[in-house]
Amino acid sequence: MSRIGGVVVHKELKEARRNQILFFAKQVFSQKGYHNASVSDIIESAGIARGTFYLYFTSKRDIFDSLLDEVLKELRQRIRPIDLSPGAPDPLAQVKANIGRVLEFLVHDPELTKILLHQAAGLDERSAAMLQAFYDRVLSLIERSLEHGIRMGLVRPCQTRIVASCILGTMKEVADQLTTHREALPPLEVVVEELFNFGLRGVFARSATS
Repeated sequence: MSRIGGVVVHKELKEARRNQILFFAKQVFSQKGYHNASVSDIIESAGIARGTFYLYFTSKRDIFDSLLDEVLKELRQRIRPIDLSPGAPDPLAQVKANIGRVLEFLVHDPELTKILLHQAAGLDERSAAMLQAFYDRVLSLIERSLEHGIRMGLVRPCQTRIVASCILGTMKEVADQLTTHREALPPLEVVVEELFNFGLRGVFARSATS
């Protein structure tokens, strides 16, 4: 094996080990909460030596922040800007698609969702600021979609910031229900349709629903 090939393999193995530790940390934080969890809990769950943990993370807070960064990065990748080019779906259809992609991710990884919705916001000002920056971005995207919809005659004139806040708040609650009471809810595509109808149909212009 060449030196370059060896470096690549080493890097891949290191990344795989880091992801393994993150996986078990996610489970520990989800089960115990941030304050009740310890580095020892993560080490025991992952089946690694203490020294191995500290090769990748400096502290419990460091690995928690890494998990929070991971979930926010994944969510940002699933929220796509509104495309206004000719032939593109209307803005509200694109919002619906964004909702579907976000909820699909949150349902697929309930441990990360629990950390996002229940632990990170109340941890401290730094985590709260990270979350708020993410929510502000989503809020602005929804608001711009509504504004485009108004100009296209799809949405009635409204206070777009307030309506966007209502839609975002509904998404948060639905995500919470999906991860805590999944077995009691219908298939995801039905949930997305109901959320869309509840949150967005109410702002449709009358001519758009006739």
